[in-house]
Order: sequence, then C-alpha cells, then structure tokens
Amino acid sequence: MQLEQLIPPVAGAIIGWVTNYVAIKLLFRPHIPFSILGYQVQGVIPKRRKEIARSMAKAIEKDLLSSGDFAKALSGLDWEKEIESTVEEAVEHRFSSKYLKLPIVGLVSENLKGQVKLVLTKEIISHLDRKKDSLAAKVKESIDVQELLVTKIDKLDLKKFEKLLTDFIARELKHLEYLGGVMGFIIGLFQSILTLAFGW
Repeated sequence: MQLEQLIPPVAGAIIGWVTNYVAIKLLFRPHIPFSILGYQVQGVIPKRRKEIARSMAKAIEKDLLSSGDFAKALSGLDWEKEIESTVEEAVEHRFSSKYLKLPIVGLVSENLKGQVKLVLTKEIISHLDRKKDSLAAKVKESIDVQELLVTKIDKLDLKKFEKLLTDFIARELKHLEYLGGVMGFIIGLFQSILTLAFGW
C-alpha cells in the first residue's frame, strides 16, 4: 500500500477521534448559554441539569438508599451502650458539679450514684424501645431522600457537577473517543481498498 492509500485511514482515524472528542465535550460545554444568530447554545447536560439531577436522585432512592432504609436502620439501632455512656456522664457531672451547693451532694455514696445510673438507663431504654417503631415511621414519612439529593446535586457548581458525572463514566467516554478513531480508520481503509480495486 502506497502513501496516498495510507492517508484516508489515518485522516479518518484522526477525524473520527476529534469528532467524538468534541461531541463529548459539547455535552458539558458551554456551561453558560449564549446566543448565535438568535439560537441559544449551551451544553446538553448543563441545560438539562435539573432533569438529570432528579433522574439520578430517583435512581439512587429506588435502587440504593431510601427513607425506608433510614427508618429500618433507626429501628435496628442498639441504643443501650450509648444511653449508658450518656447517663453516666450526666450523673457524674451533676453529682460532682461545683455549682450544685447542697450539703448532701458531698455525702452521696458511689452505690447511690450507681443506682441512679441504673434506674435512669433502664427507664430511658424502656421508653425508647416503646417509641422506636413510631420514631422510625416518622423518619420514613418526614425524610424525602429524593428531594434531598435533588437539592444537593442542583446546588453543585457546574464544574463539580460535570466532574461528578464524568468520574462515573470516564472509561466509557474514553472508549467512545477511541471508537470514533477506529471507525474513522475503518472507513478510510475501506475507501483506500475501493480506490485500489476500482480506481475510484
């Protein structure tokens, strides 16, 4: 194959790669719309940002994390250790407080403090166990995961939003660029073969 027959495949590969590269960039750019001859130009993703944010949030809530998951996690929590620790800190603080100037405070035995901790801990745990299911139900009703995600995504800076999307599909986008080059090369090669075979 002579040099002139190599030009179409090489040129096709370069054109194919550049075309796909530019097309991918135009998905995100320009971030801010501007007008050309009365036609508004803006990247597809920035233009449809709210729709994309809602679709992403909907998919995450449906397949990954929902308010029901939060409620389930809450109802399955083991409160006992945290409550024991909190009650112990509170009781120790109250009984050793410099601001509590009752004479009896200095005479309180360790045994009484232990009893107070035990009673308070049992009472709080018992109360929370009774309320846990209703609390979980309230969480499920009050937390709208989809809206939280939409708000969070929509508040992202456009560059951060672009990075968020491209990080997920970086490899696929690179493959598209290379595919453009491969397709361009094949088309150019086919053109060279036809030229050699038929003298076109």
